[in-house]
Amino acid sequence: MEARQLTDHYHTKQEYLDFIESCEYKYEFLDGSLRMMAGAKAPHNRIVKNCNRALDQASDECEVYLSDTAISVYPLNKIYFPDLSAICGEAEDEEGGIERLRNPSLIIEVLSKKTANIDRGEKFQAYWKLPSLREYILIDSLSMLVQSYYRETEELWRIGNYTRPEQEMEVISLGVTVPLAVVYDGVVFPANSD
Repeated sequence: MEARQLTDHYHTKQEYLDFIESCEYKYEFLDGSLRMMAGAKAPHNRIVKNCNRALDQASDECEVYLSDTAISVYPLNKIYFPDLSAICGEAEDEEGGIERLRNPSLIIEVLSKKTANIDRGEKFQAYWKLPSLREYILIDSLSMLVQSYYRETEELWRIGNYTRPEQEMEVISLGVTVPLAVVYDGVVFPANSD
């Protein structure tokens, strides 16, 4: 999803929660600032749909959530709406307002030209502050490229790169693999992604 910073005005978390409950659009909360999430393009939506279908039945102990479920990065006072997330075990939800989960095991972001830097930089640096996070996966919507990061220890991340349809994206936190041909099924890449 594309995003744009809304205003320089400082908002309390409660102001944000009151606002977002009655709003028809999604806004992320960045420790007082709001960022509006714009609609996604067809390749992005297809990838999310394909991944959700492949991962939803992967584990009896894990539940997969779509982008309507927010993730609270409580150590940094931030709230994001990742494209997909999963919780293995019992969900920890923050009280009041929209559903905000605190303990994702897996987060998946689908990259666009405008969000790639935010997803690779700001969001990843925020997400890794969550002790529960085991795995972060970035899926490019403009070309066949999946980058996965799996936390083996507090300080050590295992990195995987997948670029060919016959490769299988390993989702370690759910104990499954998904062929890239499935991830990108029906996706038509833009002719010019510049």
